[in-house]
Amino acid sequence: MAEARRQWSPRDRAEAYTELDHPADLFLEIHGSDLPILFEKALCALYDQVAELEGFTARRDLTLAVEATGLAEALRALLAEALYRFATEGFVATGAEVTVEETGATRVRAVARLWGETADKLRHVLTTEVKAVTYHQLAVEALPGDGWRARVLLDV
Repeated sequence: MAEARRQWSPRDRAEAYTELDHPADLFLEIHGSDLPILFEKALCALYDQVAELEGFTARRDLTLAVEATGLAEALRALLAEALYRFATEGFVATGAEVTVEETGATRVRAVARLWGETADKLRHVLTTEVKAVTYHQLAVEALPGDGWRARVLLDV
């Protein structure tokens, strides 16, 4: 029997990320126990900003793969690819499973297996128009003791 895939829900919002003060854009701080969870929660935060996720179901899968120099750039690239798929295909993920691996001295590869569906304006509520995932104040860092934190600024 196949393992049930967990769907993101509104109650995940408080655990996944916090909105920080910013005068014009969306500035998010994401926490995760390890890098794959951090990247998954960042994806959850992005999709939670563009749509009301509770209206979506897992009708199809989408795999995104990026490679970049450093963890912060890999996270930005992954979020930018997810945003591109939303803008061009209307794909909204309702859950994800992510792997993050160092492929060289400074290279990082992230692969996200997403499940969700294409947005339908008759059935779904789309909320904030996110234009880009920026480099401004972009950070991924290990926390003292345990866990990881990322900061991402979304241009709206």
